[in-house]
Amino acid sequence: MIRWETGTAESLPVSDGAVTVALAVATVHHWPDVAGALPEVLRVLRPGGRFLTVERAVAADATGLGSHGWTEAQAKAFANLCRAAHFTEVRVDRHAMGRFTMWAVHAVRP
Repeated sequence: MIRWETGTAESLPVSDGAVTVALAVATVHHWPDVAGALPEVLRVLRPGGRFLTVERAVAADATGLGSHGWTEAQAKAFANLCRAAHFTEVRVDRHAMGRFTMWAVHAVRP
C-alpha cells in the first residue's frame, strides 16, 4: 500500500520504522537543516529501508533558479552527511536523461 503524508523533513508525521522507501525529489536543496533532517528520515525507515534523493545537476556558477539543484560537490557532500547520520550502502549516481542531468543519492537504514 502506498500512503502519502505531508510534513517537514525535520519532523515527519510517521511512526518509527514505518517506511520502506523514503523519496526526496528536488526538495533537499530547500531543506533548512539537512544534517538535522537525516536522523528523522533514518527514524521513520524500517531496518533495510531505502532513502532516495534526486536533484537536478547544476553548474557550480549557476545563479537564481538555475541554481536549484546540486553540483557534483554538493551531491557528494550530501552523501557524506548520510554516512555521518549512520546510513549504509550510500552511493552517488549521475543520470543523463535527454537534456537533463540528475544526481541521485541512495542510502539504506542498517
